[in-house]
Amino acid sequence: MKYLIILNLLLSFISVPSNASTLNPVDMFGTLTVDSMTEGTLLWLNGRVGEADYDYINEGGRECTLKIPVAVGRISSPDLGINKTTGITIIVVSQRLNDALIKGERINSEEWNFTIKEDDKNADGLIAHGIRSDEGFILNSKRRWVSWFLGDKPNLVCH
Repeated sequence: MKYLIILNLLLSFISVPSNASTLNPVDMFGTLTVDSMTEGTLLWLNGRVGEADYDYINEGGRECTLKIPVAVGRISSPDLGINKTTGITIIVVSQRLNDALIKGERINSEEWNFTIKEDDKNADGLIAHGIRSDEGFILNSKRRWVSWFLGDKPNLVCH
């Protein structure tokens, strides 16, 4: 199964043109992927939401998938509408980001170092697809008190 995840990581680079095409699998902790998102525009606010699969290998060597809510947004020209759109792919390249995602911490893109340059040694995450430079995003975007109130538990599956 470990080989299946590594193969999936490698194939994701083939099917998605990106700057991550030469990233060595040893340099990454996991891949966060949203296949499709719902996009909404209200006046000047443009945003997309979806649920990502974060695929990683845990300390015990088991392949795990964690469901993570994602929100991406920016200020745009005035409009109104809702539609489906393509997703995103982020390669996690720092232990600190990996640990934060697994713990369910809220990740604001402005507080972490996300880049499209794979040779950036200070990067926490490499944006491989779907996020523009003028967009910000939140990983684990659900509010904690709402999750607690509704009894939501992290959706984690390990093989």
